[in-house]
Amino acid sequence: MSLSTRDFQLLTVLANELHFGRAADALGMRQPQLSTRLAQIERSVGVDLFVRRPRVAVTPAGKIVMDAARRAFNDFEAAAEQARRVERGEVGAVVTAISSSIILSDIPGSIRKFRNRYPEIGITLRDMHSTEQSEALRSGQIDISITREIDSSRPIRSEIIGHQRFVAFLSKDHPLAARKKLSLAHLANEPFVLFDHAIAPGLHHQINALCIRAGFTPNIVQEADEWYTVLGFVRAGFGVTIALDMEGAPDWPDVVTVPLDLKDAVAPVFLCWDESRPSASRDLLIDWLREEAKGLGQNAGKRTHKKTARKTA
Repeated sequence: MSLSTRDFQLLTVLANELHFGRAADALGMRQPQLSTRLAQIERSVGVDLFVRRPRVAVTPAGKIVMDAARRAFNDFEAAAEQARRVERGEVGAVVTAISSSIILSDIPGSIRKFRNRYPEIGITLRDMHSTEQSEALRSGQIDISITREIDSSRPIRSEIIGHQRFVAFLSKDHPLAARKKLSLAHLANEPFVLFDHAIAPGLHHQINALCIRAGFTPNIVQEADEWYTVLGFVRAGFGVTIALDMEGAPDWPDVVTVPLDLKDAVAPVFLCWDESRPSASRDLLIDWLREEAKGLGQNAGKRTHKKTARKTA
């Protein structure tokens, strides 16, 4: 007869208690049941494992079996707990892609707290353009996409977890650089440098729509596929740009940030995932980012926008 995990538990508890009544209570069974099962185990093993009288004690042969029973039971309990943690998503891996501008938002801080809370979930962050993220999500290369571009086609799920405000970036010697705020109309006759339309079509479209609503079509003289390249063109005097505010960005020499006088000049930040690919760890991170976003939203009204003048180092 083979022994079960329950049998290993029975032997371990009885060896610890050395009292049939207390052991039965700890095991949630009646004492006669415990005595009967122990006798069956001893017959199966072929030796007496316990001395019953005058006091309960483990026999020399029983000590060998007890050591094995403890190891087997403890190993099983550890494996079972690890399995439960995997089921809950507390052990695993999540590959997350994030756009370069969003990497300077509050979201990486939320991910840091998640990693501290769940150290056995390996988090990989990849810097990807929005269009790259969509393809990577569909092919299974990434588990989560944090982007400004929504992908509403099934089985991709998308939801808004935050917003970023648009601001103007100008060279420090630009005539408008000293202003505390700008309306878009102030930029109507300015040359524009923007992100490449192919990389961030949604963002490109939104900036274009804001300008058209202000009464002009932006004169785009240069496009770039990297944010710091855009800033480099602004610094060199090729034009101005409208982009998402990145308060965590390091100072950029000779570039000034000026808030726009537009209440609705904001872009949503989307959290996207493929619901056809189940992942408990991914879902745990999604829930975490949702809750973090709620907290950040409640505190958003307490923040004040500080004009950033990026001066020459």
